[in-house]
Amino acid sequence: MSRADFYQLKSDDPASRYPLLCRLLEKCLDAGQQVYILCGDEVEALHLNQYIWAFKPDSFIPHVCAHEEVNADVVLGHSSTPDTALPNHREMCINLSPQLAPEPFERVIELVVQDVSMLQTAREHYAKYSQLGRSMQYHKL
Repeated sequence: MSRADFYQLKSDDPASRYPLLCRLLEKCLDAGQQVYILCGDEVEALHLNQYIWAFKPDSFIPHVCAHEEVNADVVLGHSSTPDTALPNHREMCINLSPQLAPEPFERVIELVVQDVSMLQTAREHYAKYSQLGRSMQYHKL
């Protein structure tokens, strides 16, 4: 059964999601999982691309942007990424976008901060994923 996880952070700063995102990526890669990260827009995808490279000087999270024609276990995309540029894998999508994660990813993770508009979007996504029959998980950090 497909699953949706919501991680609620205490901060209201959208950038506070990035350290958690990188820790989740490390866990996913250690478990041999492939991840698609859906950013809100191209600017966020480019910023996150640089952030991931600099996350830990003593570690390495290999990743590519969706438009690059290179295979990697972590792929960054955004709301304007054409379907043809989505990765072939459909294991996991970490959604940082106000849009629903593209289907069909086996598992979707939403990182939620205490911003009013982001909380409303998270509620809408929670309801929609639940209607789609996903197993729902909630993690308050």
